[in-house]
Amino acid sequence: HLSQSFQLLHFAMAVLSFNSTGVIISCVLLFSVLQFCVAQNSTIASTDESFLTSISTLIDYDFGTENPYRVFNQWINSFLFSDEFVKSVEDRVESTEMGYYLVCYFRDWIAGTAVYWITGSVWHFYIYTIYGVEIFTDKGRPFPSWETLKDQMIMAQCAIFIYAALPVVSEYIIESGYTKTYFYVSEVGWTNYFVYLFAYVCCFEMGIYWMHRKLHTVKFLYKWLHSTHHKYNKAETMTPWCSIAFNPFDGILQASPYLLFLPVIPVHYFTHIFLLFFSGVWATNIHDSVPLNSEPIMGAQYHTIHHTHYHYNFGQWFIFCDYIFGTLRSREDIENMKAAKLA
Repeated sequence: HLSQSFQLLHFAMAVLSFNSTGVIISCVLLFSVLQFCVAQNSTIASTDESFLTSISTLIDYDFGTENPYRVFNQWINSFLFSDEFVKSVEDRVESTEMGYYLVCYFRDWIAGTAVYWITGSVWHFYIYTIYGVEIFTDKGRPFPSWETLKDQMIMAQCAIFIYAALPVVSEYIIESGYTKTYFYVSEVGWTNYFVYLFAYVCCFEMGIYWMHRKLHTVKFLYKWLHSTHHKYNKAETMTPWCSIAFNPFDGILQASPYLLFLPVIPVHYFTHIFLLFFSGVWATNIHDSVPLNSEPIMGAQYHTIHHTHYHYNFGQWFIFCDYIFGTLRSREDIENMKAAKLA
């Protein structure tokens, strides 16, 4: 029952990763709620009207052709920030362009914070409350301490201040025409959409693999950046809350392949943005230390081994890079290595 529940959850995550329209609608729902909470001098009726208008605009799915990315982002920003706030930011930095990207940064910081705390809370409730007895108590596994959880929460939240800059860089290079990103699927057709998406996923997966591996093998990088995350080196310190508990520049380096391949591979804009933010959700999944068979997915059983043995399982979403380059290790492999040492 437990295994089936987790497999269903993982399957749902995989499906969502390719449903960009559903994700954007979910974002609109979130942004509408936030708008209602922070809007000044607004009424419930006007909020409802604004929400319905927003959904209608999204369904129409027409943000022009000159720079639909900018139009879309300004539209999304309007849910979170009043015109007065946007104008005040632009006046303070004395630049409309700089003000726009600064407002986008504030928005991405809110979105990143929401993704972290909502995802972490759901996972925490799921594995520690609903299935805590089955996963931990019945198997004699200790629950993570509050001190460990608190340390991870603080580190992750502090890092989000830096992480939020990466989507802004993404927005800048896309809107400036430095990438092959496209806004409408009709520009390439659905067949090419999936072909390009496959190429993009393979490329950023391999990029993240090698970036992650170099953060281990280059001593300077490991000492000053990646070792911060690897202080969680036991199963009982692996929790959903350590998903993005990194030195923030370590996290930026590992996520950079999402941007590095945009100039060479045509990628649907919404899909790219979703994958960038969804990587935070996926990081929660692989850090929960719940060992389930997930091949060819890089599940928690593989990533826990990465944290306890350091030199294996560097992939993010899949195990194919580790398989190709000889760094893939399963629980059985680790047990066999231990037995060989004792022999």
